[in-house]
Amino acid sequence: MRGDKLPIEEALSRRCIADTSLLNNFVHSASAWVLERLLGRPVCLSPTVLDVEETRLPDFPRTEPTSEFLRPLHMAGLPGYSEYRKIAPYIQSFALGAGDLWEPVEPSKEELALAARLSNRTIRSEVRRVCPETGRNRAELNPGEAEAAAIAITRGWTFLTDDQASVELLSCLYPDVPVQRTCALLVHTVEKEALTCEEASELFNRRMVDELGFWATRRLDGTRQRLWLRCDPTRCLWE
Repeated sequence: MRGDKLPIEEALSRRCIADTSLLNNFVHSASAWVLERLLGRPVCLSPTVLDVEETRLPDFPRTEPTSEFLRPLHMAGLPGYSEYRKIAPYIQSFALGAGDLWEPVEPSKEELALAARLSNRTIRSEVRRVCPETGRNRAELNPGEAEAAAIAITRGWTFLTDDQASVELLSCLYPDVPVQRTCALLVHTVEKEALTCEEASELFNRRMVDELGFWATRRLDGTRQRLWLRCDPTRCLWE
């Protein structure tokens, strides 16, 4: 069954690996517990997203990291980056939760080679050849997205991402890989009665999008649309 046709309950029953885009939405909004509740196990993370060895360094928040997820924590301690100080405690708390909140996953040599291919601009021609309707947007993935996607592809795991290029690339070249995004996960959280719809819509519409700046807009036929989490019934809706 194609990944985009797989029921979300079945997709989340698989091992799930997240990239930085989706992880930030939940951690920065102090709602990482939602992922834990939905998955029933720690979310898997690759080293480029969050390297467990960096969290074991003395005074790791002050050490310049290679992990994408830790960069705002490091920047919060630098002059001129006061906007990161509010979310820094959430990042640090989550990063120190290896084994409970998240599980480190080491990519194989084959997965690293696939990640390099997915992050190379040459992937654009392949995507546009197979799926010409995709358009002229970026097709290559950023390092953390590429590494997480490569692991999901080779191991048959579910990929949790909110990067549009990642969603389009996997839908085109690897349609059997399940992909889940933030809004759909929150809708499922309501269905499982872990949040009310009003709580989920407040979290997505106001906290993640309005306050934290999660990019939830698109241009369609010359019109700018925004993604909303609406109630009655609970759904993700472009308006």
